[in-house]
Amino acid sequence: MGSGAKFSDVANPRPVVRVGTSGQTGCVEWSDMIVSTRGGTAGAKGIEWNLATTSGPPSGMWDVHVRIGGFAGTNLQLSQCPTFPTSTNVVRKECIAAYMSMHITSSAQGLYQENCWLWVADHDLEDPQYRQITVFAGRGLLIESTNGRIWLSASGVEHHVLYQYQLSSTTNIYMGQIQTETPYFQPNPPATIPFSPVAAIKDPDFVADCKDLTGGPPCEMAWGLRVLGSQNITIFGAGLYSFFNNYSDSCCQPESGTECQDRIFDIRDVSSRAKVSGLETYALNTIGTVRMITRYGTDVAFAKDNTAGFVDTVAVYHHG
Repeated sequence: MGSGAKFSDVANPRPVVRVGTSGQTGCVEWSDMIVSTRGGTAGAKGIEWNLATTSGPPSGMWDVHVRIGGFAGTNLQLSQCPTFPTSTNVVRKECIAAYMSMHITSSAQGLYQENCWLWVADHDLEDPQYRQITVFAGRGLLIESTNGRIWLSASGVEHHVLYQYQLSSTTNIYMGQIQTETPYFQPNPPATIPFSPVAAIKDPDFVADCKDLTGGPPCEMAWGLRVLGSQNITIFGAGLYSFFNNYSDSCCQPESGTECQDRIFDIRDVSSRAKVSGLETYALNTIGTVRMITRYGTDVAFAKDNTAGFVDTVAVYHHG
């Protein structure tokens, strides 16, 4: 658990757990641990993975979870971080609890994850009624590994403000059965609050992305998945879910058209040398989203054309 002043500077993020340093090689096997924060720690990264496993079997993580807030000892529970559905854009500084849950850096490679969950609390686990709370963490899982060779099996990332998964200038990634949820409080406040976008890690620019979308459900809400300038990506089963607006789940009900947010899956090139290619997506399932896939700023798959019961499903999407 990270706490205190060293983890509180959003301009100078630091990891609670660092695995390897940049340029270090080797192999690590890690299982059955929870990484968390205590109180207002806006500069905390849950896990930073720098280690490169360059040959043989990859390093591995099994049942290692980042859990931000919502349990005893975090100082991020109902009494500190209640909901404010009848007020506008309320942010308590002491409830800004993480900069990012996990960062697989450019130097890292060769990592297998199984059943690892990155969760920002939406309710107080200690409360008998499991009442909802408002805790802010900026980013979910950022993968920037230059050489890749990363496997995610049964992976979940939920309730981060800007995005849940972001693959940036990486390669050779397998994502099997991934799952996301948009923060329950959005769009109050929207995804532009309280974290300012950081260009160095290619944060989304919601002002630019949403300027032409008016009149529909909110656009300034967290991306479930972003693929930026990356190659050889296989996604085998994805559930990108948006159930709430301002802590109300009425937006995802069939009678309201199951429209909680505008977009959820973003694909774009980074530069002329870092283009998306070899992206294969099988069984993409969304809930509460109007536009299922956005490519280079243009929406190419819509929920209304792919309804499959409560979820909307695209069986296969290939990006060459």
